[in-house]
Amino acid sequence: MRWDATTRKALKPLLLMAAVAVILTIWQHAAWARGRISLPEYICQTLGWPVMSAVTKINEVVRDTGRSVFLAGSLAAENRRLRQERDELMAEKILLTEYFRENKAFREKLGFELDQKVKNIPARVVGRTSISGEQRCRIYIQVPENREVHKGDIVREAAGLVGRVIEVRGRVALVLLIIDPQHGLGARVQRSRAEGVIKPAQQWNEGWPDRLSMQYLRHHADIRIGDVIITSGQDGIYPAAIPVGVVEAVDVSTKQVQTVVATIKPFVDFQRLEYVWVIPQP
Repeated sequence: MRWDATTRKALKPLLLMAAVAVILTIWQHAAWARGRISLPEYICQTLGWPVMSAVTKINEVVRDTGRSVFLAGSLAAENRRLRQERDELMAEKILLTEYFRENKAFREKLGFELDQKVKNIPARVVGRTSISGEQRCRIYIQVPENREVHKGDIVREAAGLVGRVIEVRGRVALVLLIIDPQHGLGARVQRSRAEGVIKPAQQWNEGWPDRLSMQYLRHHADIRIGDVIITSGQDGIYPAAIPVGVVEAVDVSTKQVQTVVATIKPFVDFQRLEYVWVIPQP
């Protein structure tokens, strides 16, 4: 009798659970037959969904965190590699941009394409003279390895005359500019053929004059504002017909002997010289 009572006591919860399961199953199938869900199922979904959603999110966070920790080393290395590639590409872009600008400036300054067959020698300005207490307008130029320049060679760019070579040291040459106080050249008015001598004007801008002066013109010389001035070829230094500048002003003095002096604006911008042509002299 004692065994039977104990057994029945142990079986009661199981029988109750089985009965509840049968009732819920019948309830569920009856609701599905009507195209609905049963009330217990609805309650379970309503109450269980937030918990399931929270558990899912926690699982995703734990999974993503674990993955991030696992991949942190490789991601850091990849990030460093990408930064290095970015810096290298940026440096290459800057270099290519500089090459493009130099090539553009070369073509604009010299006026035509570089051709190894032509007699003129391309050169790059690599320095300027700076002598304390003296006014000197000279530049250093460098020619390619396979070209040579000599003292007396003419230097110009597409716009006009620059000066002449006065000293050579290997591939580097010192050029005396036409705006240097020690420089002078024979010139003529292209329109009227009136001749004179060009020297630097006494107008200095930060150590460099920006104007020339045409002097020793004959009385009643035909020279006007806007006239183009070219080399005359009479000084034994420069060949004829190299452009020099344009007349900006004409001053006529009649105090004792009539004198005519013209102010010339050079075609060359000496403050921005970068590339020049060297014209070898025979």
